[in-house]
Amino acid sequence: MMHEIRDFMANDHRACDDLLNAVEQAVVRGAWELARVEFARFRDAVLKHFAAEESILFPLFEQCTGMYLGPTQVMRAEHLQMRQLLGAAESALTERAAEDYAGNAETLLIMMQQHNIKEENVLYPMCDQRLAAQLDTLLPELRKQLGEPERTAT
Repeated sequence: MMHEIRDFMANDHRACDDLLNAVEQAVVRGAWELARVEFARFRDAVLKHFAAEESILFPLFEQCTGMYLGPTQVMRAEHLQMRQLLGAAESALTERAAEDYAGNAETLLIMMQQHNIKEENVLYPMCDQRLAAQLDTLLPELRKQLGEPERTAT
């Protein structure tokens, strides 16, 4: 079985992780302005990821499976919690409150890791199985939402 949705979305998870790591490196060096710039990149990437799931992937999955109160509902609730943590971490960065930032960022990182495991091991494989017939339209839509360039044949 192909794992195109899982692989594509998991790659985006890794890209978000890399962006958060760049913020962490800047904070450790005390480069607050750089940390704020890097955090904005991270926040934007995470919010694009959430939007792609909430506006494209989850509704299609729900429509095709009839599962409206299952894993997608849990993921949406976790997205809301992570959005709140993003706001708290960003405020701490703006105030250059290293301890507050570290606490919020650590909580966010743990939550993201647990969330990503659930998506990559449960929800995305279900999507790959149930949405295989829609891949030709679904993947380009997700790419566009995430701001990735269209892939063309060479």
